[in-house]
Amino acid sequence: MLVAMPLEVVEGPEIVHVSREWEGRAWFPPGPHLAICLSGGKQRLADLTDDELLHVAAAARRQTSWAQARELAAIAELTARRTAAEEADDHDYRILPAREAVTEEVAAALTVTGNTAATLVHLAEQLTGPLSRTGDALETGRIDMARARVICDVTDALPEQVTRRVEAAALEKASDQTTGQLRRRIKRIAQRLAPEAVEERRREAVRQRRLELWDNPSGTADLALCDLAAEDAHGIHNKITAAAHGLKADGDTRPIHVIRADLATQLLNGAPLPDAVHAVLAQAGATDQQNGGTLDLRDSAAAPRMAGIESSGAPRPNGAGPPTPAATAADPAGDAGSPNEDPAIPELAAMMARRLTHLRDRTPAAELPTAVNHAVQRTAARLARQRDALCQGDDDRHGRPGHRPPASMRREIEGRHATCVFPTCNQPSHRCDLDHTVPWRPGITCRCNLAPLCRRHHRLKQSPDWNLHHIWPGLLLWTTPAGAWYIVRPDRE
Repeated sequence: MLVAMPLEVVEGPEIVHVSREWEGRAWFPPGPHLAICLSGGKQRLADLTDDELLHVAAAARRQTSWAQARELAAIAELTARRTAAEEADDHDYRILPAREAVTEEVAAALTVTGNTAATLVHLAEQLTGPLSRTGDALETGRIDMARARVICDVTDALPEQVTRRVEAAALEKASDQTTGQLRRRIKRIAQRLAPEAVEERRREAVRQRRLELWDNPSGTADLALCDLAAEDAHGIHNKITAAAHGLKADGDTRPIHVIRADLATQLLNGAPLPDAVHAVLAQAGATDQQNGGTLDLRDSAAAPRMAGIESSGAPRPNGAGPPTPAATAADPAGDAGSPNEDPAIPELAAMMARRLTHLRDRTPAAELPTAVNHAVQRTAARLARQRDALCQGDDDRHGRPGHRPPASMRREIEGRHATCVFPTCNQPSHRCDLDHTVPWRPGITCRCNLAPLCRRHHRLKQSPDWNLHHIWPGLLLWTTPAGAWYIVRPDRE
């Protein structure tokens, strides 16, 4: 007889659905609402899961793309307004074209270099014009700025029909490709669709080849040959690499990239290849000894032969050794040091900033440019007597005769401003024009009316609705067509 036994019920863990803050937001569209979602403090991130943190990072990138699209749209609109105004007037060769003036206006407003601003203006025009679909993809967060730049670079100067086809092909997969993958793919497409245009663009780039130099945050500098013909660049690199491998085989224990850099430095400083090899090996020996090792330099001249390279360098006269590196240009403010700033300048600069901010808050936008200029002119006029007395000093006259300043005055001006006085320009003052802020006659040749301006910003100063005011010796104020102002003090570095 079967007896029914009660079944034991085993209770498992209770399944609880946990609502996650970022669940369902994996593709939340960018814009004001997403900005609110991202506005929490950093401490809130500690409560999110790993998956949610990645959603937040992706959402922040989409929001950045949206903001950058808005930035470019604003720049495009400003460019259209300025160029339309220029077309209504006859262009004067002495002033910057409207598009270039907009570049400087953007550079000052965003505190970026002129090159960065030029790139932004070009992108703005392209992404609101022939590449508008790319601009839309950027605004919706489907691509980022880096991918938009790749599409813009590859389609630059291509025929309109080809540009549309390349853009369409690029946007098909751009969201799922890195910039390198995207560039390689659409370059192949452009080459296939318009080989003649691609080749002409290459030739034009080679015609613009140049040597560039820029400083690094570490205190070093980069030197680059840009836009060489590909065969020339690869040939130079291969020759230096072969010689470096020869040195490596001869006992140099340093990394190959260090040997290449040292060898290229010696060659560019004028040393024939055998002398350059000796110098590099001697440098390697010194480094190796510092590290507690030894390096055999007995056959250092054999390195070029081992690399299969024949040197065409002529023997140096009188048994001279390798040339020493060329002396670097002296810093215009180096030996003299920073000049002592007039104690009145910080107070005057702060006073002008307060006054113009107060004016901006109470003036309609359409009237702001005129109001700002009038306010600056009135302030300069009130300070004129004190300024003239300061510049006169022990002399009986204010200013110097003639248009060209004496050498001592030029040195004083260049010491006061180490660079061009445009807010974002880094051109050393000794390479600039020494500009009369108020043009010569009625303007005078005096330190209260002279400032270094590079040729580009000298032309900008003469462009419509741009003004440069010299309020006090060394204290200058720019005003722009939009009514913005920028104060430049002597202590700007």
